[in-house]
Amino acid sequence: MADQTKTDTPPVAVKTVTLTIDGRQVSVPKGTTVLEAALGMGIHIPSFCWHPKLKPVGACRMCYVEIEKFPKLQVSCATECSDNMVVHTDSNQVKMGRKAVLEFLLTNHPLDCPTCDKGGECDLQNLTFAHGYDDSRFEFMKRRHIPDNKTTFDDLKIGPEIVLNRNRCILCYKCVRSNKEAFGEYDLGAYERGNHTEINSAPGEQVDNPFSGNLVEICPVGALTNTDWRYKIRVWLTKTAPSIDPFDASGTNTLIYRDPHKDLMYRTTSRRNDAIDDGWLPDVVRYGYQIAHSTDRLQTPLIKKNGKQVATTWEEALAFVGKRLKEINETKGCVCIGGIAGPQLDSATQYSFAKFMRLVVGSNNIDHRTDYRNLPTTPDGAYSVLASRAFTIADIDNSDVILILGSDLVREHPNEYLRVRKAYNFSGSKIYSANSYGVKSSDVANLELLYLPGTDEIFLNGLCLAAIEEKVAVAGDASALVSKLTPSTVNECAVACGVTSADLRSLAKSLASGKKITILVGEQVSQSRDREAIAAAICNLNRLVGIDQRGQVAVLARYANTKGAERTGLLPTPHPSVKKELAALWNEFPETAPQTTEGMFDLIKKGEMHGMFILGANPVMMYPDRQIADESLQKLDFLVVADLFETDTTALADVVLPLASWTEYSGDYVNLEGKVQRAEQVIKAQFTSLPGYEIVAQVAKAMGQKLFNSDNQRESELRRLLTIDTTLPVPSSWLEVKANPVAAEKDYPYALAVGDDAHHRSYLTEKSVSLFNFCSEAYAEVGSELAEKLNLTDGDSLRIESRSGKVILPVRVSQWMEGDVVFVPRNFASTHINGLLDRKARVDRVRLQKATD
Repeated sequence: MADQTKTDTPPVAVKTVTLTIDGRQVSVPKGTTVLEAALGMGIHIPSFCWHPKLKPVGACRMCYVEIEKFPKLQVSCATECSDNMVVHTDSNQVKMGRKAVLEFLLTNHPLDCPTCDKGGECDLQNLTFAHGYDDSRFEFMKRRHIPDNKTTFDDLKIGPEIVLNRNRCILCYKCVRSNKEAFGEYDLGAYERGNHTEINSAPGEQVDNPFSGNLVEICPVGALTNTDWRYKIRVWLTKTAPSIDPFDASGTNTLIYRDPHKDLMYRTTSRRNDAIDDGWLPDVVRYGYQIAHSTDRLQTPLIKKNGKQVATTWEEALAFVGKRLKEINETKGCVCIGGIAGPQLDSATQYSFAKFMRLVVGSNNIDHRTDYRNLPTTPDGAYSVLASRAFTIADIDNSDVILILGSDLVREHPNEYLRVRKAYNFSGSKIYSANSYGVKSSDVANLELLYLPGTDEIFLNGLCLAAIEEKVAVAGDASALVSKLTPSTVNECAVACGVTSADLRSLAKSLASGKKITILVGEQVSQSRDREAIAAAICNLNRLVGIDQRGQVAVLARYANTKGAERTGLLPTPHPSVKKELAALWNEFPETAPQTTEGMFDLIKKGEMHGMFILGANPVMMYPDRQIADESLQKLDFLVVADLFETDTTALADVVLPLASWTEYSGDYVNLEGKVQRAEQVIKAQFTSLPGYEIVAQVAKAMGQKLFNSDNQRESELRRLLTIDTTLPVPSSWLEVKANPVAAEKDYPYALAVGDDAHHRSYLTEKSVSLFNFCSEAYAEVGSELAEKLNLTDGDSLRIESRSGKVILPVRVSQWMEGDVVFVPRNFASTHINGLLDRKARVDRVRLQKATD
């Protein structure tokens, strides 16, 4: 596939209209509302119900303006600009209209500002001061909304974290509208009509969707509050620090509120960045900060004495670590030590770890990938090529054709899911979802294609062949591709992967005819044993229909700093440009044989590796073969682990070091676009914990070497690495993709899918109290057809058994799941889900049986 640049297309002429606002003339695109035009001119128009990311409804009437030749005041948020329109935003009539609206809203509104958690940042409070009356003409008893006769309070808990006070609600409908439009959720609604209308959770449900915290933040009054902030501190007593989401790779911008006197954090809110997050936060980002204050944090280093880990000092722990690693290095050799560092760590830590392993230890046994199978040892395979391609999150918005391939975006990349919804709602984009099981993110799909587990590349071959047969391929030598594919006809592919040939042809034609394409590739591909074959098939499709010239193909990085790990050399074989820069910085580069996580475990089993340093990772819980990870680490002569909490991996360590969280020091992170962003320090390091880069520097010092002469040197070297372009050239020819369906197993007839729960990420977030309230245990999610086949209902116990292990979990029957697949979250240490997995398997097969007492 030739690396073709996107062709320049002439800009589309935008029709404009010209109007006058407060005596100033302005031209705006046709369709712009008066409110938007005024805001663009720097003219403030107050509002309650308007939001830049939602469709206008004109519910609150606060944005009144006077328009000449109109018989009465108009709501500016729902009035389109037109030529020669003359608008007045501050006339006497407008002022009286706004006062009347405020007076009406305050008729039954309680005067509980001193106790309301919205005090100090309440739109109603602020606009009443700015535009309302100083007193009230009404002296009757205000209406109350008391849930039951057991309390005198108006509080109604409608979700794990949300409390509703209906008496404060002004019926702006922001919460209901954002829940439906932006998030695709229906667990909150408006019930009854007229002055009896009430906002409430759906009957028999609670508001617990993965974006529920946004409903509290978007509420302009104190009608919706969340328990992590409620009654704890006043907003004017807090300070804020800009931060970054450390739980996935979008790089969502946040603000963290803290009490500077107590050095405690109280909440996280959005820090709107339209290029990345549109101002929305998934709950896992909003409440994830709580792990830093968990009482389960490691408080001191631990050292193993007489077979038991006991508390010790940093001095003793570091001296012992330095002594043991140095002994192994000198007596066994540098290749007998390995290192694993987490992909969610900041770039300074990742770079320090890479430099330590390569210069101090002298080893290329280094990796950040602990949850993938069959890891590549070189950076130039088809998967690495695709993963390196340029990608822009905001370009999803105006893509007219979007294909989601092998991903449940809600669980994996919630921000990108919201972008897809936005494209669907506002741009009328055609959405296609192709997965091996039904997923929530397919709710906006015009067409959902479910292929059989383990047939990803066959499905893609079918798309390529469909494009050729339908004569929509743009590559001149398209016919030459056919001989490189197995199966080699559309119908054969359709039968083998379990979708219809008509659907394959429909999708192929859409991809070929779309003006702007986005293909989002997710974890079902990334975690596959055969990701290289799948990536090769995507490369063929890309070249065949010319997606490069009209859009983007994105293999979505999974963790907060996966891209940073690639740029800082946290791989056994770094990108050629990264390796060249590292050699230039250090004046050397070790040439020892590189080993991936998988390779290191194999060496340990053979007795050829004796020591390991694990920093901010938990392979015993996350590696897709628990028995291998557990047995390998137990066999080591020496293991040192640094983390925030005691984990399944720290339990095996000879030395455990307390690691600081991302809130306790400043650090850089590279998001899935490759954009470098900074998370500022919010609080001091808790207990005796240290930042990762400081731990690495101290271990190097204990081994008699110095990583950096100063912090400035570390930052200077890091800057050079973070600016490297790691894009790899695409293949210039067709790639062979010979594939066969994975054979079914009679004894294990069902497929197991393992991933993150929508309210959790990896292995740390169960330590967040709020996130634990949403989901506190693992579960088995099945579709309605499979549930009926196995006679299962919600809450039943299901025995899941593979060749390597078994678990019993409560059942959740999902409206989205389809096929003979069961999904289980991996986020709970008490349930050894990865004990069911086989690192060599293409599809993890299990048997399912209803568990009875």
